[in-house]
Amino acid sequence: MSTELASASSARLLVNFLNVRFEAAFAPPQVAGDAFISSDGEHTIGIYVAPLWEEDDAWNAQLAKMESRLSGGEGSFLLWVPPRAVVPSEEPDASDFVQRVQTGVSSLPEDARTEVAFPVTLKLVKTREEGGYASVIGGLSRWWTRITENVNGTFHVNSTAIHRLTLDGETRERLWTDIGSLSRGLDLGQSAEFDVDDSWTLQRLHDSDSISGVAIIAAPPNIDPSDGILVRRNVRTRLAAANEALDALDIDMRVVGLIGNYEYGELETAGATIKAVNADLFNRLEVVSILADGDVRPTFLPKVLSWS
Repeated sequence: MSTELASASSARLLVNFLNVRFEAAFAPPQVAGDAFISSDGEHTIGIYVAPLWEEDDAWNAQLAKMESRLSGGEGSFLLWVPPRAVVPSEEPDASDFVQRVQTGVSSLPEDARTEVAFPVTLKLVKTREEGGYASVIGGLSRWWTRITENVNGTFHVNSTAIHRLTLDGETRERLWTDIGSLSRGLDLGQSAEFDVDDSWTLQRLHDSDSISGVAIIAAPPNIDPSDGILVRRNVRTRLAAANEALDALDIDMRVVGLIGNYEYGELETAGATIKAVNADLFNRLEVVSILADGDVRPTFLPKVLSWS
């Protein structure tokens, strides 16, 4: 996992999910070899968490350094970095990053989430008088139809500076309207810049004495979340490692959380990949979930705990 804090916080997120889902009372997880264990006093579960990307030592060191700058207060937080986004290491960007995240941390109650805004500038270019179409590259590309609905003429939008658009529906609709208004003031060949927020998910876990600080969940920026070959290879590798780590523990239930590199939890596709691999890799695992953008998305989950 990227950092020790990220691994422990991800395990805690998964335990919290199980407590809510099953009305259980598992304690905050404790390190046990390459996994974690958590007990409700009568039964013990083993938790294995790992990312679905290749680890990068230099990137992990950069994340750990930033975590140390962020982790000066109370509470346990996870900052989910969207695909291809960079956690800055150079000034003044690093200090601005710290200030923005700490502002989000300072006002966030337990078991809640918010979005940390990082302002970016995008560009709109008018390429033809005819048509009603917008070609979009970058973080807004999945909404090219909504942008197209608001322009007259043919336009190109360069949105490579944004990695995750806010979940807030009103803000999204206002952006499409603003782009449309901006487009109507452009002549052929002209361009205009406009500002928008790159919105990263920040969540606070239920406080405990065992884990505190801001864990950064981030894949290296060169990782392509749509690379199905990479995801399949890592699914097989991680499930094999999970079985080995959990088999070494005296536990009543085996739980796995695989961390995906997605803008939003609803976009994860790794769950379907898990079901397509050799069943021997998951048939002894009671719980397998994808952790993405603050969500726990179960792939395999029992209806009740086995000892209920």
